[in-house]
Formats: sequence, C-alpha cells, structure tokens
Amino acid sequence: MEFEIWHIWLLAAVLLFIIEIFMTSFIAVCIGVGALVTGVGAYLGLNVTQQLLLFAGFTLLNLIFIRPFAKKFIFKAKDYVSTNADALLGKKATVVEIIDPNKLLGRVEVDGDNWKAVSFDGKAISKGQIVTIVSYDSIVLTVK
Repeated sequence: MEFEIWHIWLLAAVLLFIIEIFMTSFIAVCIGVGALVTGVGAYLGLNVTQQLLLFAGFTLLNLIFIRPFAKKFIFKAKDYVSTNADALLGKKATVVEIIDPNKLLGRVEVDGDNWKAVSFDGKAISKGQIVTIVSYDSIVLTVK
C-alpha cells in the first residue's frame, strides 16, 4: 500500500482532533483544521511549498479568529460554583470568640469550621453574634 502526501495530512488532522479531546485548549483542533484543508489541497495537486503555505495560513486564521470565538461561547461556564474560600463569601457565621480590633483577636465558626476573623468596620463584635462574611485574606475572614 502506497501512501501519498494527502494521506499524511489527513492522518495528522485526525490525530490532532483526538489530541484535542484530551487537551480541550482548542489549539490542536485549529492546527488539525489547517492539516485537513492542506490534505484536500494536496489531493488536488498543490506542491509542497503551496501545501506548507496553505497549512500555515489556515492554522493562523483558525488561531486568530476561530479559537477566541470558541473559547468565548463553547467553554463558557454556565453555572459557576464557588469553591474553597470563595464559597464562604456572603455566608452567615457565628462569633465564637469576641472580635476585638484593638487586640487583633476574634474567631468565627462557619459550616463547622473555626476561622480567625476581623471586623469590616473596625468595631468590636461580641461572642454569639451572627455575622456575614464579606471578604477574606489568606486564612483571615472579614465579617460585618
């Protein structure tokens, strides 16, 4: 069985499409489309220089125009779910140790976890108060 150059271009395109399944960066598919178009060009009789120019041109066009469009619409997160410390923002917490800005003391409990906390407005908050988490810095929550 004899391979022609267009077989190689089409094989490269298929391999790049398969690679894209695992990468999901939409780069391999852009290169794969360039290889696919070049395979058609090779089948139609383009010489090697023309094939390389066609490949470079289509790949570049795909990366410039198609990839941003695909990233914007295909990979758009439909339902963003906050995780880790971001999930704490807006939650209610119970003050378990008085928050005193003068002594830099204070702890709150949220979802069964105990966190160091500071007051948003710089005022003391007594033990037992229910507060809302407004921000965080590393492992210190800011509450009001």
